[in-house]
Amino acid sequence: MLIDHVNLNHLRVFECVYRNRSMTLAAQELHLTQSGVSQHMKTLEDVLGVKLFDRIQRKLVPTGDGTQLFRRCSSGLEELERALAHIKGVDRQFSGTVAIGMPIEFGNNLVIPLLAGLSRQYPLIRFKVRLGFASAMNELLLRGELDFAFVDEFRMDRRIRTEKVYDELLELCASQRYLSEKPAPKNTRKFFETLDFVEYQEGEPILRMWFAHHLSARNISLNVRATVMDVQGIARLILTNAGAGVLPMHLVSKLLKEGEPLHIFKGCGKPLKNAISVAYLEGRSHAPAALKVLETLRSQLARHE
Repeated sequence: MLIDHVNLNHLRVFECVYRNRSMTLAAQELHLTQSGVSQHMKTLEDVLGVKLFDRIQRKLVPTGDGTQLFRRCSSGLEELERALAHIKGVDRQFSGTVAIGMPIEFGNNLVIPLLAGLSRQYPLIRFKVRLGFASAMNELLLRGELDFAFVDEFRMDRRIRTEKVYDELLELCASQRYLSEKPAPKNTRKFFETLDFVEYQEGEPILRMWFAHHLSARNISLNVRATVMDVQGIARLILTNAGAGVLPMHLVSKLLKEGEPLHIFKGCGKPLKNAISVAYLEGRSHAPAALKVLETLRSQLARHE
């Protein structure tokens, strides 16, 4: 059998290198030297007679054979580990690196504090966090560089599965100083057309979504003074009296607690929700640590709603 010529340690090292896309990180996780990890990989490739990774601009990019081996290898190692733990009659402690992607503000305000608690509960789990937009998470998931990611309403690749885990409330806000120079706020189209606005992107999709939801106004005239694809940037523009803009409620609450003089427009009274989903590559095997972290985050986010 071919397996007679393969050292199980080579497969364990390969699985770790594939997940981390780095021999350096794999060496740290496995408590080996980088040269030792490199030798494991060379020996495995020699035994199999195939190339498992391409080295492109100092980055490891899995080959098709490498990806196929990982899918089978990771699930096989996990089954073997469960069998050994069952035979020994002990519960295995969760360990390893879990790679997670998330939106910047949602991540900083909600997810990362939860990860801090998890790190205390499971001291052998390491977290690798990537902050950014859903489009970036889509590519990282397809390349196998993330175990899972939190994304907003974005059309992900058909190979990626998404499940809603949280409703982010969106609020239209302005500084009280900015509004002090305007007529008394009214929930009317005419009033809002007297204001200046700040937005995330050209075409004002978030602002127009707010007005469609709260005023049923789809062709409202908006005087957009600035666009910036960053929630903190929008918040800073609002606080420096550049105009009104849409912010997630968790950030609004934080700013109000810090004493920032914000006005929140009431709208129709029914909150506008932005669905946050967890996304992961369909069919990918996950280590127990990743599954435990995902399960816990799902539960804790549900309590935050």
